[in-house]
Amino acid sequence: MREVTGSSPVVSTKRAKLPSILGDGYLPPPIFSNAGVFMKQLRFQLPKDLQKELTSLDVTIEAASFYQKTEKAVKRMFGYPAHHVPLSPATQYLLLMHYAAPFSNNCGDVDERGNYSMDTKDVEKKILHLYAQKFDMGDDVWGYVTSGGSESNSCGIALAFNKYPNGILYYSQAAHYSVAKSARLYPHEEIPSIGKDVMNVEVLLDKIAKNWASNRSPANIVLTHGTTKYGACDDVDAIVAFLREREIPYYIHVDAALFGGIPNNQIDAPLLQNANARGIDSVCVSLHKYVGFPDVHSVFVSTHKPCSSAIAYIGQHDTTVTGSRSIPAFALYNHIKEQLFHCPKNEYIQNVQYFENLLSAEQVPYYRAPQSNIFVFDAPNEETTKRFQLSTFTEMVNGTEQAKAHAIIFPHHGKKQMTELAQALKNN
Repeated sequence: MREVTGSSPVVSTKRAKLPSILGDGYLPPPIFSNAGVFMKQLRFQLPKDLQKELTSLDVTIEAASFYQKTEKAVKRMFGYPAHHVPLSPATQYLLLMHYAAPFSNNCGDVDERGNYSMDTKDVEKKILHLYAQKFDMGDDVWGYVTSGGSESNSCGIALAFNKYPNGILYYSQAAHYSVAKSARLYPHEEIPSIGKDVMNVEVLLDKIAKNWASNRSPANIVLTHGTTKYGACDDVDAIVAFLREREIPYYIHVDAALFGGIPNNQIDAPLLQNANARGIDSVCVSLHKYVGFPDVHSVFVSTHKPCSSAIAYIGQHDTTVTGSRSIPAFALYNHIKEQLFHCPKNEYIQNVQYFENLLSAEQVPYYRAPQSNIFVFDAPNEETTKRFQLSTFTEMVNGTEQAKAHAIIFPHHGKKQMTELAQALKNN
């Protein structure tokens, strides 16, 4: 931390402005690092009247304790898709600016603005276009930053029925659970998966053909680029080729929550590209997963814009699922640009290969989908599962349920922790 010099400025206890509290030249520490030290140092930087007030709050000590535990726990968090990316000083400072600033609300459509002017929609649109560029979706796109993947999938399904109200929704039983939750609102068909979470394309196409022949029902389809448990990718190209050949109207939404965040320069990675040419209508990617932003958000981007009602109160159209939304737009935009354009090309695969070699050396049986960073193995004992925060589930093998677990390997994982996990799995 840079030393802050000079006397403490006099500020109001009602609303303290960030620069005047922290002093000129202040550089915030890493968000998850040395939380206890940070809180103590922060007290000495505050004016004396605020020091007393802050010191008297138990929440200060509680927060310091929580973040210290989080700092330790994240090193052994292997079972869930959250990449711990160290935030740059610029992104950290932009985050602090956001939470110290007056409230902003990106209510309504991302391309419209009513009388309410305190929004960050201009930056939100820049984020959309970063991902439109990444997925090769062209410049004429619509979307917004959502509260997470569940809202993005809900938006994709709603937009499909906005385009084809008489359509039928098709999705895999291996799709994210949010898809089945949204499907309850629409006519739908759940398609079985085969092998390791891959949608059964033969069953899908047969159902689509029959429903088209009997009722002229367009196909509203949710496909997954990286399933939750196994990291399987549905066969977009085979499905689109069939639909185009039969001239069946369709809308395809691709849930790329994890893999969609991997930068395009990464080698041997499950990238999603050429979306427009491949007939994909919308894509979503979670920003707290591979992208590693510390707030839960998702980007939904589509080549279609929904028809919706104009709301007089907000002076614009109601095109989003949740209506109001507040995002740390500048910090998010800066972080995404850093991740998409400044990562070494072997950053994704380096740890994946290292962990794969460890499992092979320890003779631990595992399954890994092509190019995936998800390793599936027999579920270990409860102690190992808790220690490494492994996600557990069951798999049907020859009609019998078998307990499984998986580890999702990210660039932030240390060799020491990966070695410890591999050895623990061997001992089980």
